[in-house]
Amino acid sequence: MDYDVVVAGGGPAGSSTAFHLARRDIRVLVIDKETFPRDKICGDGIAPRAVRTLYKMGLQERLDGRFNKFHGFRFAGPGRTFIETPIPPTPRFPDYGYIIKRVDLDKMLLDYSRENGAEVWEGCRVTAPLVEDGRVVGVRALRDGREVEVNAKVVVGADGPHSTLGKAMGLLENDPHYLGISIRQYFEGVEQIGDHLEIYSEKAIIPASGWIFPVSESMANVGVGAMLYHIRPRKMDLHGLLEAFINETPHSSPKLKNARPVSPVRGALLRVGLGRSKAECPGMILVGDAASMTNPVSGEGITFALETGEMAADHILESRMGGRGIHHDPEEDSFKQKLVDRYDHYFNMGIKSIKWLDRAWVLKPGIAFISHSQKRLDFVVRALMYMRH
Repeated sequence: MDYDVVVAGGGPAGSSTAFHLARRDIRVLVIDKETFPRDKICGDGIAPRAVRTLYKMGLQERLDGRFNKFHGFRFAGPGRTFIETPIPPTPRFPDYGYIIKRVDLDKMLLDYSRENGAEVWEGCRVTAPLVEDGRVVGVRALRDGREVEVNAKVVVGADGPHSTLGKAMGLLENDPHYLGISIRQYFEGVEQIGDHLEIYSEKAIIPASGWIFPVSESMANVGVGAMLYHIRPRKMDLHGLLEAFINETPHSSPKLKNARPVSPVRGALLRVGLGRSKAECPGMILVGDAASMTNPVSGEGITFALETGEMAADHILESRMGGRGIHHDPEEDSFKQKLVDRYDHYFNMGIKSIKWLDRAWVLKPGIAFISHSQKRLDFVVRALMYMRH
């Protein structure tokens, strides 16, 4: 079986890649081990930058009126430090985001890529890359209990932070400064839920952070997360910290005291800030979580999954201009360099900032300083959401 492009993974990065290729008449196959709809561990927040991308893809009518919107942020730090601010209006981005469960978002995006011409194999697991003379030329997969080989001119690894393809080709770096772990649980009956994303770095859980994201008027996505360089030396128990977040924090606990869990606790690995990921080899590129494209400050990755999917499609299409047809050779045209040029400065600033902002003695006066100026508040929100003018 031969395709122009095979995409391993049907999440936002894979579906974005497939959508942008298929609508330009590229024969693309998406393979995912799960059958959709399927759950995915996430905070479920769709930032204004990601909303803009989804609207550009033509999905506004499928979003409006169906999913909960958020219009601002609440941030609580140690002691009584507290900030509440709306999302500032900008010329390029909406002043709101959405809360969309990944079980809904990912199915919508995968279906949309299929509607626009991509072929999709669900319930099919990619097991390894096909490699000839050091070049990836396709994938091996298990489909209906049989091993199949799929040839492709370019392979895109959109298979998440544990990327089978990235690992097989030596593209993943496991540096604890670029790895985090988060756990989340859905709660019904959350009080005073509002229309803001609520982020907490309170004394009971710091250097971890917690969140309450409003899925509906009474349901919230509740979780905690921390970087691996904090978790390992402190032997942090995230399940214990989630309990502390629910029961012992002055700002968040009152909202959750009468709430009841309506899902199990589930966790996920985060690869952040480009994470020294190599992101490419001859014949293959990585996108989204597989390429460590998660915001190191907010832990948000959907924005970068959608954008790197589109970038990958553009990169693949541009490869035809030399007269050789669709291909990928890093020495000729580096996809990783395009990621670095676009995101590295922002990610590096984020990595540096969280090393200081997870300390109470810095965070407490910092929040107080920011809270006294709307311009500072707007700057922080734009920076957190990567809303550059």
